[in-house]
Amino acid sequence: MQRQYLRPSERYPVPLNENFWINIIYANSTGRSAAVAHEMDQIYASNVAAEVEKALRENKENIDSALMKQIAPSAVNITGIQYENLISLSFDHDELIRQEEKRRRRMREKIINTAFKKE
Repeated sequence: MQRQYLRPSERYPVPLNENFWINIIYANSTGRSAAVAHEMDQIYASNVAAEVEKALRENKENIDSALMKQIAPSAVNITGIQYENLISLSFDHDELIRQEEKRRRRMREKIINTAFKKE
C-alpha cells in the first residue's frame, strides 16, 4: 500500500510535537496587541448587550405574560387568604351576647343534670 492513501488510526491520538504551544501562542497573537484585543472584546461585548436588549424589547409581551402566569396564582392565593381570615366588621353585638348566654345556659343545665343523676 502506498503511504499517501493510509489514514491514521482514530483509536490512537496523534502525538503533538515538542513546540506545539508556540504555534498556539503565535497563532493568537500575530498582529494583535493587547490594546487591539481589548478593543475587539469591548466591541463584541457591546454587540452582545445590544442583541440582548433587542431580544428583550421584541419579546417583552411574551416575557410579561410568562411572568404573570407564574406570579398571578400566588398573588391571588395570598389575597384570597387575607380575605378569608378577616373578621366581619358589621357583627351584631346582641346576637353575640345571646349566643354566649345560650352556651353558658347549656353548660349550667348539663352540670345540674349530671349532679341530679349522681344522687
